[in-house]
Amino acid sequence: MTQYQSFPGVNGASESLAKLKALRLPSFQGKRFLDVGCNEGFFCGYARFDGASEAVGIDKSRVAVSRAQVRFPDCRFFAQSWQQLPDGRFDVILLASALHYAEDQAALIYRLMDSLSDNGTLVLEMGIAPSGKSEWVSVKRSIDERLFPSRGKLAEILAEYAWKIVGYSVQQAGDPLSRYVVHVRRQRPFVFLLLESPGSGKTTLCRTLFAKAQVAVVSGDLTYRKLSDRQIPASEALAAVICEDFSPQYDRVADKVFAQGLAGDLVEVWCRQGGGGEFALDSYVPEKYQQEVKNAFDERGYVPVVLNWEMEKSMSGPGDAAKKASRYAESLLDLTASQATVAAFQVKRVSSPALVQFFSGWHLDQPVNGQLITEHEGFTVSGWALPSDLNVEGVRCYVRLKGVTQVFKLEKRREDVVKLRLKDQPAVPETLSYCGFQFSGLRKDELPAGMEFGFIVNGEEMPAARLGISQGTPGKPSLSRKFLAGVGARLWRRR
Repeated sequence: MTQYQSFPGVNGASESLAKLKALRLPSFQGKRFLDVGCNEGFFCGYARFDGASEAVGIDKSRVAVSRAQVRFPDCRFFAQSWQQLPDGRFDVILLASALHYAEDQAALIYRLMDSLSDNGTLVLEMGIAPSGKSEWVSVKRSIDERLFPSRGKLAEILAEYAWKIVGYSVQQAGDPLSRYVVHVRRQRPFVFLLLESPGSGKTTLCRTLFAKAQVAVVSGDLTYRKLSDRQIPASEALAAVICEDFSPQYDRVADKVFAQGLAGDLVEVWCRQGGGGEFALDSYVPEKYQQEVKNAFDERGYVPVVLNWEMEKSMSGPGDAAKKASRYAESLLDLTASQATVAAFQVKRVSSPALVQFFSGWHLDQPVNGQLITEHEGFTVSGWALPSDLNVEGVRCYVRLKGVTQVFKLEKRREDVVKLRLKDQPAVPETLSYCGFQFSGLRKDELPAGMEFGFIVNGEEMPAARLGISQGTPGKPSLSRKFLAGVGARLWRRR
């Protein structure tokens, strides 16, 4: 499996720490988190680090899930597709770099929203196609061709929700579209609370502002009067307090109602008067009871707005996000050091003047140095090589294990490499696009003896790298892990 997420000492295809900063995730304190397409669990680990009560990840790759469980044993991971979501509601759901793989992208978003808690946030990291229309745009990428929504189509899909494009995410190599971060929440009705004392202009404001905007207005004074005449239903306790010695001095009526602990009963009446949608409440509430009233509206599914809009933020500030990501990076370094006894690949490039002379460049995509390898896991060797002479043919690569040599052709198409490395060349032979190699079926138990990887040019072998397994012992980290804790840690902090 190609290394996708990045960890201390392990460079994957995705800049995971930079992506974490860009996602602007909300606080996880006491919340349930679900990562759909979790890979090796980077974001589940962050959720637990930030105080999540539970972090769950799902991924179709059993290898990725196996590695994730090794890295983050206090999280739960399942090898399954998004067609089968875990039970229960989640406060935060993340779908990063994956929406375009869904057969029905809108349906997937709706299913994820159905799994959100009432105040939950769905975080999407996705490409948005440039178009002035509401449409799906077919985009050719370096590895495939996929459909991406225009901004208008995204707005159409999310019409029933509260959503915001937070900003850019990290650009992914080989992807021609910029990636964006989008936060989505359930749309809740607002209740505009005008709670000041009598004579402060509440009624005038409602008459001149909310009535013109066609927002329903609930009058506290009128509600008290109707309750005193038993014209509207209410709890027996509330009706009794209001009816006893009723007077049209409504501030005194309010003092009496709230002093008896009947805020919830009164809010229930106001909500029925509001009709279930947005409304403005024109009613005096003593200052010491205002928070109780706001809480009661919140419990009933409203967003209470008192002059300024007060609601739980769906994102952290950019400075706070960066600080938390940095602290998480430090915790991952500690975690990596504590996992010194876990088997990991050791990849060492061979210094060879012949390689430098013959090839303009070559790369081992997988495995990468420090990549975890779990029990019974097979592995794949893949990468690419471009000769300096663009017209040369017949280059092959080989692996040697226990004295047995296997030879492979460079026959995997890698247009992404050719475009990146040879973009200034006027004419590139079509055959050069097949500069990639990939061979699987290699086993972990074969590596302790060491494996040699190299190229064969004109019958001459050119060793390029040596692969093995770094396996520490309890209480005594291996030399490679000591190196990772030093140089690797410094490189990780720079992300």
